[in-house]
Amino acid sequence: MEGLVLRLIDYGESDQIAYLFLKEEGILSAIAKGIKKSKHRFPHHLEPFRIYSFKLRKKPSHDLYWIQTADQVTSFEKIMNDIRKIALGNVIFEMVMKGVREGHPHPELYTFVISLFRALEVTDNIFPLRFYAEIHTLRLLGFLPNFETCLRCRKPLRKEEDNCFDPVKGGIICPRCQGLTYKTGTIIGSEALGALQFLKKSPLHAVSRLRITENAKNAIEAFLTEFITYHLEHPIKSLSFLKEVMP
Repeated sequence: MEGLVLRLIDYGESDQIAYLFLKEEGILSAIAKGIKKSKHRFPHHLEPFRIYSFKLRKKPSHDLYWIQTADQVTSFEKIMNDIRKIALGNVIFEMVMKGVREGHPHPELYTFVISLFRALEVTDNIFPLRFYAEIHTLRLLGFLPNFETCLRCRKPLRKEEDNCFDPVKGGIICPRCQGLTYKTGTIIGSEALGALQFLKKSPLHAVSRLRITENAKNAIEAFLTEFITYHLEHPIKSLSFLKEVMP
C-alpha cells in the first residue's frame, strides 16, 4: 500500500503510532511495533515527506492496524531541508487530517498532495504555491470559495471595487450588496482578487510564475486562514508556525 506519514507519536520505548494517508485506503491509524530497534523490518525510520510502500495487517481485537514493513519509495529531500517548505507541508497534512474521515478513501486528494510536493521541491517562490495548495485542498475537501461572482446578486465581481470576503458563505460580496448582507469583513483589492482567480483556474505548473505584492499576500492570507478555520471547524495550528517562517 502506497502512502505518506501525516503524524507520528512515540509509544513506549520502541514503538510509534502513525497516522497514514494511503493512496487507495485514505487515512488509517497504525502502530509500528519495535520500529526504534528493528532495522530488519524497518530499514528506514518513518518520517513525513517520504512515500512508503506499507505492508499492514489488522487484528480483530485491536483498534489499530499493524505496520509489518515500510519500504521507502521516494524522499522529498529539498522539502526536508527548507523550514518554510516543511511548515507549508505540515499545514496541508493538518488540513487533510481534519478534513478527511478515517477509513474513507480520497485518491484524488492524495495524488494532489504528491504533485504539490513535487512542485514544492523545485521552486523558491513559495507564497503562490502556498495559496494554491490551500485553495485546492479546500476544493478537494468540498469547500471551494467563490471568487468570480457576488454571493448575493450573482453578478461578476469588478476588480477595481472594494469587494468584501464573507468566510461563512464562502465567497465575496460586491459593494452594492455589502450594506444589505455583510457589513464587516476582509476587503479584497484588485490584485488579490486577480491572484485568487488565477490560482483557482490555473494548472499547478503555472503557479510559480505568479508574483504577489505584500498587500495582496496579507489580504489573501487573512481570509484564507479565516475560511479554513470556519469550514474545517478547528484552527489549523500549523498556520501559526508557517506565518513565523514566511512573514
